[in-house]
Amino acid sequence: MISSRLSEPVNLSGQRVFVTGGTGFVGRCLLDYFLESAQAHGAEFEVSVLTRSPQAFLRRHPKYSGQSWLRFEEGSLDRLPAPVCGRFTCVLHAAAQTHTDILPLRWLDQLVQGTRHVLDFAVASGAQRFLLVSSGAAYGPMPEDLASLREDAPFAPVTLDLKSVYGQGKRMAEHLCALYGQQFGMACVVARCFALISEHMPMDGPYAAGNFVRDALAGEDIEVQGDGRAVRTYLYGRDAAHWLTRLMCDGEAGQIYNVGSDAAVSILELAQAVAAQVSPPVDVRVLKQIAPGPRSRYVPDVEKAGRLGLRVETSLAEAIAATMQANANDALLPQY
Repeated sequence: MISSRLSEPVNLSGQRVFVTGGTGFVGRCLLDYFLESAQAHGAEFEVSVLTRSPQAFLRRHPKYSGQSWLRFEEGSLDRLPAPVCGRFTCVLHAAAQTHTDILPLRWLDQLVQGTRHVLDFAVASGAQRFLLVSSGAAYGPMPEDLASLREDAPFAPVTLDLKSVYGQGKRMAEHLCALYGQQFGMACVVARCFALISEHMPMDGPYAAGNFVRDALAGEDIEVQGDGRAVRTYLYGRDAAHWLTRLMCDGEAGQIYNVGSDAAVSILELAQAVAAQVSPPVDVRVLKQIAPGPRSRYVPDVEKAGRLGLRVETSLAEAIAATMQANANDALLPQY
């Protein structure tokens, strides 16, 4: 149960929004938020979500059926609907695989060419605003002695690092947004997301928080795969959706905004916080000895987002509790 005082959802009246990635982890947080906006302000807006199979998505998530403001467009990043000039006011591009085992060149193509296809669609549709959901991976490794990453931090992934495909692709996608904004006069805004936690996150995927919740709900020991020293921050899904919607509507054109919590926590502390939510608490086991050298840090500076009145409204303990409550009936529910 979330006890924090939450900001009123953004009034979307009159907006016609095209969303990519709307059926994934972040996308479903957005759909829940848009539903909240409709309940608070009325459903005088339209959200169209790109998906390969609307029928399959609605079978698995029937709560989104029958919403007057919500439509689904069948297609993919390389098979977008035919644009109609004047149809959309905003485009929110959140489709991108964060972890993949496909060939790196195909992954890069999805990140870069996929973004260009959506930008072309936005221009042809006459959209005035475009929000790219990017990632803190665009900064590359964070220096250990740095407290937090500002949007103007002079860091980037090493170009010859073969493991940096995601960060490199996001940087190129961001640059495309800058070029399209200049050439076509569309207000392009970039949201660099850091780690999120939500009931919609995969419980059996590459996210430590999801795996910890899964194991705790099953009454099993939580296993920390590394040495537990890595430092992250976690923003709750509802908070993230509120930030992204505000940035879509009100973010300054040509600007980057960090989206995340600035409350740092180690992976071991995260595991312990999850373990403490079940009764009796489960044990936490760290699988590796402390590794020599600096520990990984991934902490955003969110002062810039704060200028728009955005703040962390849900504590980590509340976010964990809400995530676990929502998944309590079936922690291993497969994700779409």
